Amino acid sequence: MKLKHLALAVAAAFATFVQAAHARTPTETLFRPLMRGPIMTKATSAANQWAGRTTLASGSTSQVVSTSNVNSDTIFNLAIECAVPAAYIMQGIVSFANSAALSVTASTSAVYSGYAITVSLKSDTDITSAGLSHPLRVCSIVDGVSFAIATADGASIGHAAAVANWEIPRAKVGGVKVNSISSGTHFILGWMDNIARPIDATVMWEIRRSS
Repeated sequence: MKLKHLALAVAAAFATFVQAAHARTPTETLFRPLMRGPIMTKATSAANQWAGRTTLASGSTSQVVSTSNVNSDTIFNLAIECAVPAAYIMQGIVSFANSAALSVTASTSAVYSGYAITVSLKSDTDITSAGLSHPLRVCSIVDGVSFAIATADGASIGHAAAVANWEIPRAKVGGVKVNSISSGTHFILGWMDNIARPIDATVMWEIRRSS
């Protein structure tokens, strides 16, 4: 009988030990996986593609991207790739030829119809009544080529050392968005301000389908 009780006590003690061993935190912990290279994404054209490179062409405000792998609640990752040429100048100065000049031309491929262009007069000397200044305006734009700055009243600039400072804030290549989504068929990419640029830009996109 004593041996039976002893055996039961040993068995109970062993069971308690096993439970305690399982309850404690093991000293052997798994380390996180080691990635020996980047995660790759297939971006070739397909009916159900979920990543790609789409050209937002010069003069366009938006572009349709066809894919069945898009829903109304899809999350997008967007980035821009764009090679900006040397002639794509967003700010500068131009000098009027002489005091009798009516206008002056600024050459830049960054200009496009509908852009707001900031223009101001710069002069190293005081403008007196003998060399009265006239307000300036942008009188013409040749998309992707140049624009002309002239006096607002059509009179000569009246100042031999007149220089015009100019800047095109919207010429900055940046800021794209998803304009709209048609579930299962396509989505539309576009510039953030809905203003076309006179330059091709590649939009790199990736879909995270949430439903």
